[in-house]
Amino acid sequence: MSTQKTAQVLKMLGNAHCLCIMLRLLGEGKTLENLSEATGLSPATVTYYVNRLRQRNLVKGERQGHQVSYSANAENTDALALLQSVAALYCEQAASAS
Repeated sequence: MSTQKTAQVLKMLGNAHCLCIMLRLLGEGKTLENLSEATGLSPATVTYYVNRLRQRNLVKGERQGHQVSYSANAENTDALALLQSVAALYCEQAASAS
């Protein structure tokens, strides 16, 4: 990943709402409603940030019936690896704080 691309990804993940959403999308796909419930953010806020993450190719959506399930874009391997590193660090710090 280029330095500029890495900086763009880090800038997005530097936003607390984006990071919170992305961490929840590392596993199985989630709908906007699931994300809203899991993060405590309003549906409008979740929609706004998911759209920004999709524009940066960090999130992809897949229609399932009447809803769309969102997940971290596995095709963006560099960004995904960076996010997984952040998640591991976050979990490690949370465990040591307990």
